[in-house]
Amino acid sequence: MDSSITPNNATAAADRVPLKQKLAYGLGGPVDILAIWVFVSIAYPVFNMELQMSPTRVAVILMALRLWDGIADPVMGWISDNTRSRWGRRRPFIFIGAILAAITYPLIWWFPMDLSHDQLMIWVIGFGILFYTCFTIWAVPFQSLLMEMTPDYDERTRVTSIRGIFQSLAGLFNGFCWWLSLRPVFSMTNEAGELVPSTINGMRYISLGVALTILILGLLPALFVKERYYRSGLVKSQKRVSLFKGLKTTLSCGPFLVLCLFTVLFLFGQSIYDNYGRYVGTYYVLGGDWEKSALITSWGTLVYVVFNLFMIPVFARISERIGKNKCLLNASFFFLFSATLTWYTFTPEQPYLMLVNGAFLGVAYAGLWTMLPTMQTDVVDYDELKTGARREGSFASVYSWVLKLSFCTGYLLSGPFLEMTGFDAALGGEQSSETLKHLRLGFVFIPMIAAALAIAMLRFFPIDRSKAIEIRASLEARRGAL
Repeated sequence: MDSSITPNNATAAADRVPLKQKLAYGLGGPVDILAIWVFVSIAYPVFNMELQMSPTRVAVILMALRLWDGIADPVMGWISDNTRSRWGRRRPFIFIGAILAAITYPLIWWFPMDLSHDQLMIWVIGFGILFYTCFTIWAVPFQSLLMEMTPDYDERTRVTSIRGIFQSLAGLFNGFCWWLSLRPVFSMTNEAGELVPSTINGMRYISLGVALTILILGLLPALFVKERYYRSGLVKSQKRVSLFKGLKTTLSCGPFLVLCLFTVLFLFGQSIYDNYGRYVGTYYVLGGDWEKSALITSWGTLVYVVFNLFMIPVFARISERIGKNKCLLNASFFFLFSATLTWYTFTPEQPYLMLVNGAFLGVAYAGLWTMLPTMQTDVVDYDELKTGARREGSFASVYSWVLKLSFCTGYLLSGPFLEMTGFDAALGGEQSSETLKHLRLGFVFIPMIAAALAIAMLRFFPIDRSKAIEIRASLEARRGAL
């Protein structure tokens, strides 16, 4: 075994990522949250609750953008993997992508208010595709960069945990976004000449702040993070691989498919949980009171972030003792418990009991989003041992699409599911008892079943600490330490 691999899980000095690079990479993490998940989380309040667009139409918007990602992400991964430049193969795209994404993001929200629902769908999908194309130029190389910052099993988790902390803080903004959009400063005049809160108008101005944040934070990884594997010369001499051959090889990697299936199942359950939770909380617990629901949602996000920030370093430390696989398993059980608990905590008699679920979700997602990216990085080493090539971009792009598709599949099905319950946005807080019952049942059982199936998949993931160390030793014996 190479001398750079130290005993007792200690990280060799040569494998440590300098703090400046960790921070620069971590500060790029919120860009991903702001660019993707703000839109996903606010779509139903804007288009269904306020504009009364059918839930199915909202689902079509979300799904159309994810289907486009299915084309753009793999292409960008292939381009990034095969780029050879004096600045590297990731950093030039991160730099350009941050600028383009910042310019195009507000266009999604500044639509004319007199559009029909069909015209509005075309506007949002059209400018959404433009933005997500620009964002993909940034996002796929950014995700790929994580996989080449260090070869150490635990240092990868530390880098991921720092990114997770900044993403959690961005998630705090995400949770408060609905409430912020309803502030009086964003009110609009209705047909009766009255000033009323408007999520739509709020999001127009909030989108400008999001764009500025994307620009500032998105540039940091390009300016301050080094491409370790590219600078070593290993990648420069690597033969270019065709797009379809690369995708075929990526999708034939067993451990990677296990992670993808886990993600599909878990995030499907999570998206149903998040979306149904907003409707159950607003219409069952609070009788259709948007303002109070937005406020409690914001406080729930604060509870979530507090527990999440506390548990991210805890999971990172625990993983050094029990491994990433067991940490991910434990985190999944926290989510399963939270989904079960909703039957008792989402109650009109005690609406603030909903905050309890924020605590359990904070713990669950701390483990989930710390372990999954670093386990994916271990998969890239596994693939290099099998194929002899470093293809971080291919894995990052496919996984990014799987992640977004999984989440939005839940939102896609949430639309028809909502209509099947009999929910009608025009009724406000006067939904029938049968509709509310069906909403509650879906809110509990769909996430529970999806999470249980995801947990079952983890037993098939073959890379633990000992296997990862063995893979690294074999790689370094073949091509030297990096």
